[in-house]
Amino acid sequence: MAAIYELIGRLVLRFIRVRYRRQIRIAVGIGVAGVLAGAYLAATREPPEG
Repeated sequence: MAAIYELIGRLVLRFIRVRYRRQIRIAVGIGVAGVLAGAYLAATREPPEG
């Protein structure tokens, strides 16, 4: 019975990947850009003096 559920899950994931491939790539790109921008800001920030 578990094999049937696994097959259904794999089919659903494949359908989602095919149907929303472009949106997934755009979201991943935005996420990577956000992480890079955050890393840059954290690396170049000036600590407060005092």
